[in-house]
Amino acid sequence: MMSMASHRLMAASARNAARQLTSTATRSSTTVASTAPRSQFRNPNFVLGIGGGLLLAGLHSATGSANDFYDYRFKSPKDADDLASFYGGEELMELYCVFPIVGQIMMRSATFDDTGGIKTQGFPGTMEVNMVFSDDVREDTGETDWFNKRERFKNTLFGYTLWDMVINFGFQTKDDGSRECYHAGEYFHGNVPILSQVMLLIFKVHARWVVWSTEHHVNHYAFSSGTTDEEEEMEEESRANMPLFLLKNYAWSDLTAMLFGYKEGDLSRAEKQPSFLLLGGKDSEKDELPFQKKAIQIRISEDIEADKQAMKALSSKYCPEDVMKILARRATIARRRTNAKQEVSGDEDDVDVDEEAAATSDVYVMATELAADRAMRRMTRRPTRAATN
Repeated sequence: MMSMASHRLMAASARNAARQLTSTATRSSTTVASTAPRSQFRNPNFVLGIGGGLLLAGLHSATGSANDFYDYRFKSPKDADDLASFYGGEELMELYCVFPIVGQIMMRSATFDDTGGIKTQGFPGTMEVNMVFSDDVREDTGETDWFNKRERFKNTLFGYTLWDMVINFGFQTKDDGSRECYHAGEYFHGNVPILSQVMLLIFKVHARWVVWSTEHHVNHYAFSSGTTDEEEEMEEESRANMPLFLLKNYAWSDLTAMLFGYKEGDLSRAEKQPSFLLLGGKDSEKDELPFQKKAIQIRISEDIEADKQAMKALSSKYCPEDVMKILARRATIARRRTNAKQEVSGDEDDVDVDEEAAATSDVYVMATELAADRAMRRMTRRPTRAATN
């Protein structure tokens, strides 16, 4: 009897001990689970990491992309067709690159893709460049009423888009007959924090320099063909390397004027006026630019799609070597038409092309000439379609 009672007592003690161990383990696990998140949030490094990440994401969302990120305009007394030729030619690209070596580096590895665009060295990675020209002609005078060059730069790295930017160059004829040239940033979309902010700032500063140098070149030195050799040399130097041109012709005279006073006839003092960049900021109401109008936006979209389809059809019909020959002929036609301002036979087979020179020519220049050729082809097709309809 006593042995059986002892056995029962020992069994009960064991059960009580087991229950106590289970209860203790449950309380410990609950305590650990409940205190683990608290201990993480009490860690200052963890809190700083979460806060810094959220702050960086917020700053990037607010400053890494922008629409209409610049809009610069200036008036020009130059001929409308001359302005269209300038904005639709390689001269603008020379001013856009600032220094000649920049253009050489960018275009050294440039190639055409299957849509007629350009692939070249990016910052970093690969940059895709596409352009489309759109314009309209005044029926009463036959002059170009407005001209727009829409250029898209898309920078990718390992297939990921780092940033995507669209800018517009051109001019429009205002109601009073004056001509207003414009450089406008349509949008900049950045996807990488810090890099996006840096590139956006660089492009804003760069745009200010480009529009100033363009106004200086267009209104003072451009379109000097047929004048004196000295004026033609000044035009070329101004276009090809504006910083060096300013250093040679303006910096020394400004320095001597600062030390000894202005001299009559100084090139840098001639009819000195406040910069249009300063005066333009006072104009609170700006006219709507051509590419900002809904009808022209639709037309530009149609032009872009038509150019892509035409290039795809050409690539599917001919081998790459023949495509390059056809493009070279079309570029030659566009260049002769622009330079001579006369009608050139549209029969591509009748155009003589130096194939070796075409193979080694600047791809961007060739793409610009092809964009001009496509714009001309669209202009000739539109009246035909309108008459048919």
